[in-house]
Amino acid sequence: MKRADRISSLAILGLCIYFFIEAGDFTPLSGLFPKVVIFLLGGLSLLLFIVTFIRKDNGETFDSASFRHIPSLLSLLLMIVWGILIPVIGFLVTSLIFFPLITVYLDRKISGRKKLGRIALVEGLTVVFYLFFTRFLYVPFPEGFLL
Repeated sequence: MKRADRISSLAILGLCIYFFIEAGDFTPLSGLFPKVVIFLLGGLSLLLFIVTFIRKDNGETFDSASFRHIPSLLSLLLMIVWGILIPVIGFLVTSLIFFPLITVYLDRKISGRKKLGRIALVEGLTVVFYLFFTRFLYVPFPEGFLL
């Protein structure tokens, strides 16, 4: 497990270096957000690399037999369909349809009021983020024939 963490952290550090070099051509304001994300990702990756030398290996490894592939694959499929439908029916409408579907599917064990509460939370957060970006930051989102 330590070796996999070390390899993945080094690979991510390499990607961070590459993207930082590529972001050098950006204007100062347009490069601010990508550079902040690159530094955060690189810092976390470096931290993971250091931790692999400090922590003791507990012997636990990823057990592919216990991993349930179907929920992951169906969630990925739903996200792909979400991305395809964004230009057709719009970001907000597509998100209000697909985010609750994914939430309910991944959290199938809950029922009743908790499920309705989670759906309401996902719908509310989607609308809040949409309004924040469109009204406050003036970031346009893709619009389709519904919105």
